[in-house]
Amino acid sequence: MSKKKKTMLVAAIVLGIAVLGLAAGVYAKYIASFTADGDIANVAKWAFEDENDDDGLLECKLDKTYDTNTLSSGKIAPGTSGTCTFSVTNKNSEVGVNYTITLSGVTNQPTNVKFYKTKNVNGNDVTYADPLTTTSGKVEGTINAKDSNEQTETIYWVWPYETGAVADGIAEGDSADTTDGEGAAAAAEAKKMTATFAIKGVQVQPQ
Repeated sequence: MSKKKKTMLVAAIVLGIAVLGLAAGVYAKYIASFTADGDIANVAKWAFEDENDDDGLLECKLDKTYDTNTLSSGKIAPGTSGTCTFSVTNKNSEVGVNYTITLSGVTNQPTNVKFYKTKNVNGNDVTYADPLTTTSGKVEGTINAKDSNEQTETIYWVWPYETGAVADGIAEGDSADTTDGEGAAAAAEAKKMTATFAIKGVQVQPQ
């Protein structure tokens, strides 16, 4: 083979290697790239509601929440207790809801009337825990999206027959109870105690 033909053959081989290298580079680039189309997403409905017809403010009339035969109808006094119950629903929402119920205000509250989140019964022994005030404490819960069931929360109130330590038949809280009773007797109109609760719902953060 002449020197000229050898030179042309080498040049062709080098050119072929260069073309193959370029083609390999382009092919690798396409393999490494991709596109993905996302599905169309609709905005989830938000329709959390309370079932108490009160626009998020839940009023509890304490004199309607207990049953006793030793007290005038529609009255509360030391030794009475009862419950405030509220229902919430998330049947029309397409997202889960975390909700809270807080005590937002009380009118004509006797000194020793208290609100609690928890009631414990052990035989004849009844105790209360997790107090609720207008500045602390809350009831919390979660409802799944499209849950057709109403979720009911119960808040307990109690006016103990005796409050505090008892000495010679007199409890520490008897003086305050008596003052509240005398104030009710002296009032031109009956003092009606009501408690107002606020309910708030926040969407559960998706995982």
